[in-house]
Amino acid sequence: MSKHSVHLNICGAECVVASEDGESYIRSVAQEVQDRMTALRKSNTHASLTVTSIVAALSYCDDCRKAVTETEHLRAQVKEYLEDSTRARKETEEAKAEIARLKKEIATLRARLGEDTDTPAEELREAPVQRSRAGDFSRPGKDVTPEQEGFLAFFNDDENE
Repeated sequence: MSKHSVHLNICGAECVVASEDGESYIRSVAQEVQDRMTALRKSNTHASLTVTSIVAALSYCDDCRKAVTETEHLRAQVKEYLEDSTRARKETEEAKAEIARLKKEIATLRARLGEDTDTPAEELREAPVQRSRAGDFSRPGKDVTPEQEGFLAFFNDDENE
């Protein structure tokens, strides 16, 4: 980029500024400085141009430091938000995998109970072992459903006496 030389007059002080920024931008910055210095001179009529310039420079330096601090704070917040987003995305993927696993298990159990399903026999053999009401562990079969087991328990002599 080429440098632009711009002749400026700020509060009666002539200067030449060389910058890679465009002339209109340089002039708008100069106008802002002149406006700040004019406001400072109006608030303290006894202040010299040098003192007014120093106070204006201090004011802009303070603004700049506060802006840098705020920028750093915002960057830290954005970093935290990105980490939270990544964590939430991972949790979502894990939840989807768990849902898929549970759907597969439901299909396996339905197939074992004799309901219509497209589940292959290999998956049925891999289904988890369940605990029956009697307390023993087995794979659910087609012989007795939980409702039938409760019904048969009604006729058991031990429990009705």
